[in-house]
Amino acid sequence: MEAEKGPDDDEGPLMRVPALEDLLGISKIFVKFEGRNPTGTHKDRIARLHVETAKTLGFSGITVGTCGNYGVALAYYARLFGLKAYIFVPAGYTLGRSEEMLRYGARIIPVHGPYEKAVLESRKFAVEKGLYDANPGSHPEIDYLGYAEIAKEIALRINPYAVFVPVGNGTTLSGIHYGFKALGLKPRMVGVTTSFGNQVLREFYGVDGNDFAETEFNEPLVSIVSFDRDAALKAVNESGGYIFGFADDTALYYASLLKGVGINALPASALTLAGLVKFVRKFGVNGKNFVLVVTGGVKNGRGPTLDGRALSVNGWKDRARVGEVLQKV
Repeated sequence: MEAEKGPDDDEGPLMRVPALEDLLGISKIFVKFEGRNPTGTHKDRIARLHVETAKTLGFSGITVGTCGNYGVALAYYARLFGLKAYIFVPAGYTLGRSEEMLRYGARIIPVHGPYEKAVLESRKFAVEKGLYDANPGSHPEIDYLGYAEIAKEIALRINPYAVFVPVGNGTTLSGIHYGFKALGLKPRMVGVTTSFGNQVLREFYGVDGNDFAETEFNEPLVSIVSFDRDAALKAVNESGGYIFGFADDTALYYASLLKGVGINALPASALTLAGLVKFVRKFGVNGKNFVLVVTGGVKNGRGPTLDGRALSVNGWKDRARVGEVLQKV
């Protein structure tokens, strides 16, 4: 596994993974690994921007509805910048990262109902209490700027033919596409998601219905309402991309393949590899630059690095400030 990374690159590396190429018979597989971010996922990119914006605008607190990863990221940066985080979560979800949110000083507010209700209640709370609203769709320009950085980091290394992105609300895919457009690049944007209920997937295929099933593994992807579905569908269609849906067993299988080459991926994001395999088979394309956007898994409440060790603050631009703050947590 070769890490293609510049000396000033503090974000997740872009790695070519020959072991996967040999195993799958697909050439030029690159992984944009987001597990090195402070809380182990790509959500750190937008969480920091929202917290910085809230701080600049004079807010004392910030709120979001989340199924886990975004809440941890927001709590982390809120603590770092001296804000109070109010995290609304669906009471029925597994909430494996709630301990981290509490450790960073966040207040967790359970909501009886699905993820979308948690977002709605968070938005109402923001208005009632005068808090900054960091929910999806509230400040899309900030979300897109945050995720556009992923596109910039990829483009510094290669010109991708297709980029595979996990899709829940569609925000990440939309932001990465926004970044590539700003650079004058037009890779095919391929979304991967759960087949158990996602609005972007259903609208892409023109399927009606609101049936969905939340599981421990598809929580980041399942969505009755995808708040950035229009932008995501536009990105896919404009770029000549596609959207694939998969079951949990597929996510677990491809997560195990990634783990076998030293990448501990969240099963939901491991579907990017499943999407690549299906894309190559469906369209008969090979020998191109394929990029998988993969976010970190979670072990013992912390996101692992590429070789499974716990994340540290070493190597980060804010490491001195991070160390100072976390000593007090």
